[in-house]
Amino acid sequence: MDLQTLKNMMRIDTTDHDEYLIEMLPVFIEQAKDYCNNSFMVAGEEVLPSGVRLYVAKAIEFSMNPSNVKSYTMGQVSYSYETDVPRSITKYLAPYRKVRFV
Repeated sequence: MDLQTLKNMMRIDTTDHDEYLIEMLPVFIEQAKDYCNNSFMVAGEEVLPSGVRLYVAKAIEFSMNPSNVKSYTMGQVSYSYETDVPRSITKYLAPYRKVRFV
């Protein structure tokens, strides 16, 4: 998965976020590989299935959203933020997860 594919999936047509996307793309691909216990190697080449590519795009989009406020309190002002990728996004990885025996 390259930068242009990611930008197309996220409907980004500017270069405003390129640095962030370049940094985060390998992070979320690696996270998907770890979660799935799968290297996605086919004939010596990394081939990400569509569900994994969708997960990466949506997870990066989620991480870009600064308003992931999970809860807040009015008295003495307190905020808590959602930092984990929600289940609605990680579900895209389920078909590609391999069982790992220890």
